[in-house]
Amino acid sequence: MNISRIGGLVAGMLLLGAGTASAQEPITISPEKVQQICSNRVPRVEAKVKALTDKINGSPETLGSKKWIEQKAADARKAGNTARADVLDARLKLRDAQLVKLAKAGERIAKFKSEHCGSK
Repeated sequence: MNISRIGGLVAGMLLLGAGTASAQEPITISPEKVQQICSNRVPRVEAKVKALTDKINGSPETLGSKKWIEQKAADARKAGNTARADVLDARLKLRDAQLVKLAKAGERIAKFKSEHCGSK
């Protein structure tokens, strides 16, 4: 999964439990729908959050990981390509922001799961 799709993933999870109607009335979901979300959607989202977090925190051999980007930036600096190194440094900052978003998404998923899915 492309890391840039994190926003869509997080937005999808927000619709599950954090949305309210314009009159500030809570959204209610049928027990059948909650069970379907708990058994199908929550495990898939948890797996995606874990996979993306693992990829970002991966080794220098993991394409797109922070360590991989750091290595490419160092190689670019060593070769005298400071513009490329600057672009890679900006990309590294984005990875840090993505880790924060993933952590928050994981917290929301865990909260939804504990409140609505029981001990699953």
